[in-house]
Amino acid sequence: MKFIKLTLVLFLISAFAHAQNWEVGKTYTDNEKWTEFIVGDLPLIISVPHGGTINLPDAPTRSCKGAVTVTDSRTIELVKEIEKAFLEKYKARPFIIISNLSRKHVDHNRDIDEGTCGDKSMEKPWHQFHDYIDTAVVLATKKFGKAIYIDLHGHGHTKQRLEVGYLLKADELRNLDAKDNQQIAKSSVANLLANDKKLDLEQLLVGPDAFGTLIAKEGFDAVPSKQDVAPLEEDKYFNGGYNTVRYTSSKYPNIFGWQIESNYKGVRDAAGRPVFAKAFVEVMAKYFKTYLKTSL
Repeated sequence: MKFIKLTLVLFLISAFAHAQNWEVGKTYTDNEKWTEFIVGDLPLIISVPHGGTINLPDAPTRSCKGAVTVTDSRTIELVKEIEKAFLEKYKARPFIIISNLSRKHVDHNRDIDEGTCGDKSMEKPWHQFHDYIDTAVVLATKKFGKAIYIDLHGHGHTKQRLEVGYLLKADELRNLDAKDNQQIAKSSVANLLANDKKLDLEQLLVGPDAFGTLIAKEGFDAVPSKQDVAPLEEDKYFNGGYNTVRYTSSKYPNIFGWQIESNYKGVRDAAGRPVFAKAFVEVMAKYFKTYLKTSL
């Protein structure tokens, strides 16, 4: 039943996306401006679900089982810096979806039940965020065939490095097997592997052209990467959440990607944001050319 509902939703969003004239570079919002959608012209979709700081005095704080309410500070500023760097270098931008609402009220990286904790007033912004992502998927894949999806977060772990989440747990990364069908199917790059049989899982996660490897070469430590293939047993590590599972699933066959948990020092802080953004743009340009056969 959930599959039927999602299929219907995707059909309706696809019809709506094709019917409306979405203007590249324009920012669309809901009436309350709780959610932003910046229309891009690159095969890249970046969502920022936990950077919002708008607090609603009449809305309850989420308190259901599993609820997390901390803000991923400066992730909105980081994605805006990334947009700026793309525009300066390539005169193009990714599709960007931002929640400005505090995570205390709604969590867009959880299913609707946990994301709203039963608060009916938060169902509308939850759906709006995901409807914008679905619209971006339709527009990006119509133009480019395939697109990359990145869910951007911030962590407070001791090790100052990027945690790139491909939906594989730390112990799976420590025992990575490029021929393991379960690992392949579970990963957030399964759709790319299905479409290109010349690639393998190890190559995409820790190979010389893996995202983590490329960004580490630019001076930003990352796990997994060729330089740091897996977290140690004592390390904390985020492997990806609801959004990454949803948008890289078989229901979105032309989408693949990963979650980024970014460290604060040197990436999300004021001094680090522009430096990281420029490095990220260079890495993604190489990534587009290698895996999407698209040159900027």
